[in-house]
Amino acid sequence: QPSVVSPDGGLIATLQQSRLIISSSHNRQVIRQFPLPQDFISRCRFLRWSRTNDLTRNATKKEGNGHCEQPGRILLADDDAVRVYDTDESTWHAVIDKAASNLGRIAEVAFAHTKDEILVFSDFGVKLTIWSLLTNRGVEIRDPKYLVQCYHHRPRTGHLAVLTRPAAQDVLMLLQPGSHELVRSVEMPTIDAQEVAWSPNGNWIAIRDTASSGYKVLIYTADGHLYKTISNSLNDVDISLGVKCMQWSPSAGTLIIGDNNDSITVFSKNNFSPIATIHHPTTITLPRAGVWEEQVNALKERSYVVAPQPASPPTSLSLGKSDSPTHGISAIAFNNDGNLLATRNEFIPTTIWIWSLNNGSAIDVLIHHSAVKQIAWHPSQSDLLLIHCAIPEPAVHLWKTTWHAPRILMLPLQRIGGRLEASWLESSSDDDFNLMISSTHQYTTARISSDGEVIAEAVPPEAAAVSVGTGAEDMFDEGNSLDLSPIKISHSTVEVSGYGDGDDHIGSGFGFTEEMLDDTFHYRRHVKAVN
Repeated sequence: QPSVVSPDGGLIATLQQSRLIISSSHNRQVIRQFPLPQDFISRCRFLRWSRTNDLTRNATKKEGNGHCEQPGRILLADDDAVRVYDTDESTWHAVIDKAASNLGRIAEVAFAHTKDEILVFSDFGVKLTIWSLLTNRGVEIRDPKYLVQCYHHRPRTGHLAVLTRPAAQDVLMLLQPGSHELVRSVEMPTIDAQEVAWSPNGNWIAIRDTASSGYKVLIYTADGHLYKTISNSLNDVDISLGVKCMQWSPSAGTLIIGDNNDSITVFSKNNFSPIATIHHPTTITLPRAGVWEEQVNALKERSYVVAPQPASPPTSLSLGKSDSPTHGISAIAFNNDGNLLATRNEFIPTTIWIWSLNNGSAIDVLIHHSAVKQIAWHPSQSDLLLIHCAIPEPAVHLWKTTWHAPRILMLPLQRIGGRLEASWLESSSDDDFNLMISSTHQYTTARISSDGEVIAEAVPPEAAAVSVGTGAEDMFDEGNSLDLSPIKISHSTVEVSGYGDGDDHIGSGFGFTEEMLDDTFHYRRHVKAVN
């Protein structure tokens, strides 16, 4: 399981031997470590942080009491159980046994809008259970479309929008935050809805239908009323091949839709009319934009050089990825102010396009030696982009508007195994930035100057060297002064029902049934023995 960075970039979570270790991304100091059963470590499939809005910006310790100023939570899960830890309260520990309620293994798990709720999807899409760490109860939602992007929380308020399919028709359910009472359920005119997304201001809900149904995106109001259908009937827009992805602008409120015709279309806010279409040609001729190509020499050193135009990036067919070509815009990423956009065309998977939305033109095109698997804008430096390619070396590709050329940095990582992941870390100043690259066995961090040079890099020591305080084996010693007997708390699950009857269902008809599940949920607190 690779190391995982907290959403604000301040903390790093790592599984080492029989411990969960929480470190500061600034100085790699161990802030917390939690003992884990050895058999759970080998089965762990999920490692997730709570959302950014529950975290503060400071990942240091308060003097004298070991208190972490960043009160976040992190969960771990295997096929059956979920374990939750708190970075601010080291003695707090929650376990959800049988989290999927004996309906197959856990298919997906994540924090909800707050750190006090856990979303657990059971296998085969049987149900979604929302577990509360405050009430010790679970709310069940039947037939979620768990194989797609089936849920999204409304910004600020936390209302939950969920796509379900209880019968032969897709249903949009809107739930109250906290109580999860049903606000509204709506049967939708979709063939197979693929994604639900709230707008950043919380006024709109966008639903993307499958590409096989044609070009169709439904726009609903916040209370679940259909406002507009973006479909094939739009004039002067070639949208016959269907939608592949969509993304809301973080600031302007416009909606960007990527289609299977290798184009993106910008739709205006409020009336959602097409205002611009941007194409991704396979032969690139851009007199006013830079086209950069990655080169690898005999020493496996990587660098960008200016590519002659017209440039023809390798296609998915020439790369041998598939016998049949794949098309469509597979990735759309806005920077934090919504003025820059990075896109990836599935047919030319090694190429990243960077666009200015102020004038709708390309700024740069970056062609890589291997397929691009990740693009991520820096959370605070709006003109800095991280690109991570599917290569076995620990390399990161960086682009910034003020640089005369993009940069490729090779970071030290001795134990490379499994997939590699790259992430931004929290920066202590605006003059430089920090990032991390990790494998299954190890991670390394680097501080980069404003001109793209490595200032400092560090590989954390192995697990035995970072151990502080009591180890996992000591914590479970019968002679230890800590009582680790779990506190058993009985709880119930509440099933949301009464939808899918052919009419929109509003909160007054909310119904539920309760079912007691023994020994599923328990907390564990470390209590000092009193002499």
